[in-house]
Amino acid sequence: MALSACSSNLMMPQSAVSSVKTNSDTSRHINVIALKNMSTLTSITPQLAQSKVVLVGESHTTYGDHLNQLAIIKNLRPHWKQMAIGLEFVQYPFQQGLDDYIAGKIDQEEMLRKTKWYERWLYDYRLYRPIFEYAKQQKIPLIALNTPREITKRISNVGIKGLNKAERAQLPQQIDQSNKRYRKKLEAVYSQHGGKSRSKKFERFYQAQLAWDETMADQAAKFIHKNPSYHMVILAGRGHMEDRHGIPSRLQRRINSKPIVVLNGVNGSPSASQADYLLFSPESKLPKAGKMGIFMKDTAKGVLISKTMKGGASAKVGLKKDDLISHLDGNKVSTVEDIKISMMNAKPKQIVKLTIIRSGKQKISKTIALD
Repeated sequence: MALSACSSNLMMPQSAVSSVKTNSDTSRHINVIALKNMSTLTSITPQLAQSKVVLVGESHTTYGDHLNQLAIIKNLRPHWKQMAIGLEFVQYPFQQGLDDYIAGKIDQEEMLRKTKWYERWLYDYRLYRPIFEYAKQQKIPLIALNTPREITKRISNVGIKGLNKAERAQLPQQIDQSNKRYRKKLEAVYSQHGGKSRSKKFERFYQAQLAWDETMADQAAKFIHKNPSYHMVILAGRGHMEDRHGIPSRLQRRINSKPIVVLNGVNGSPSASQADYLLFSPESKLPKAGKMGIFMKDTAKGVLISKTMKGGASAKVGLKKDDLISHLDGNKVSTVEDIKISMMNAKPKQIVKLTIIRSGKQKISKTIALD
């Protein structure tokens, strides 16, 4: 369920959830939502505004979740004259790209390149674009929170103790591993993907997750300590916020202030430990993008077509596996990122022109009507 960017949609404060026992089975707890106690976003915004930090969870590919985030940011803006937006989806070494974008020094496309969006986050930028554009319009600082991918990958391979001194220096000094409930939750997640929770691989997975959470909390806290007059909205996956296990408790430890947690919809039975507010709203869908129907990968020679989809737009005009893409609409492309940024606003049935190199020498031009 998703919330549109207006302020009239319903929110459920946890005070609206009652826990009762049935007469037929006194051991069974059933949570009940009192609909008459439902609130609007407008009505609870003053309560949100009293907090130093508001965390708003998301399912990364759900467009409505991102509209919800934007709605909260817009509603808090009149209350928070100095506000920042913390982002899970940009790794902190690439902060300069965000700063330059907000300052108007670079455009959206260059910001995506400087933050390595399509290389490191991968999700469709259009899901997040309204938030970025509003932040730029309002001159709201965007703060990169995430751990460098190289570090989390190393932890997954060797664990935190296996990091060298330079690698360890890129993480917060304290990484708390004492929360047994969070460990149990991550064990369940790991098991769902076929892993064994008692294995060394799980231990490294667990440590990488903790490093991720601690880094995001640490980067947010550093900004707040450096800018004490600012408030912050933090946008991240709901798994980093549920039951206050991931970012919230670790941030609270650093800033000595309890952040408010807002989640979209209900995952299982809602409880007061899961979040402070749950959002309920109509579904919103991202407009369909135009697609070429190919899989691509970066190589030393350029962008290689690794697979064509049967019946897809590219297959219809004769593109083949192992063709190299050299130009898109007359512009030279060197990486998959170049193509994704160029195609960001493409729509179905739109015409694009590709120049490909086949068998290392033959140059072929193709005109494609996107799916």
